[in-house]
Amino acid sequence: MKMEKEKLRKDYFIDPSFMIYQDPAHFCFNTDTRLLAQFMTIRKNETVIDIGTNNGVLMVYAAKAFPLKKIIGVEVLEPSSRIARLNAEKFIDKEWEVINLPIQDVSMDPVDVILSNPPFFEVSEMHPNTKLDMRAYGRFEINCTLNDLVSHASRLLRSNGRFYFVHRPDRLSDIIQCLKEYRFSIKNLQIAYDHRNNEAKSVLIEAIKEGNTKMKVGPCIWI
Repeated sequence: MKMEKEKLRKDYFIDPSFMIYQDPAHFCFNTDTRLLAQFMTIRKNETVIDIGTNNGVLMVYAAKAFPLKKIIGVEVLEPSSRIARLNAEKFIDKEWEVINLPIQDVSMDPVDVILSNPPFFEVSEMHPNTKLDMRAYGRFEINCTLNDLVSHASRLLRSNGRFYFVHRPDRLSDIIQCLKEYRFSIKNLQIAYDHRNNEAKSVLIEAIKEGNTKMKVGPCIWI
């Protein structure tokens, strides 16, 4: 299926000089994407998977900001994977790959780092009249639940590999339980608050597979 490039727009991500193609009819990058990009750390010659890469913004940012070896985007939605490839072709000068498959079907050698800005909302939270468009697929756990995300991150990471992701604070109890079940320990955790109402909006987590580390809670982030 040919991508109609005229339907895309270019938006800047973090830096005004860093422009990314995205489709306004799809789920677009947001504050959570920026928070995760600024929270994660990738070391020299590491191989990285971005689960649910969407338009590939985290792939491109990671490749530009860190001395990684290879970045792999996994995206179940075919139209989004095409935009991710477009952005990767134009902006990544390292080895990269976009895989258009459910994460449940991805198989490869273990990698060093996994990133994800996943859907936050359980399907049970969907209103009966919710239209299943591209934005809804980016918001609700239709293709990838929290358990799917954590279990397959564990499957695809090497021992002591790092898992960076952003999620909802009101699901923190489920997140901690799920990470423990799949042999992760939380190394770093930060909570982002909305300055307008002082409520927690996002939680950022760095977890280590088969690690034995005490959790460090970083300073509050105000957005």
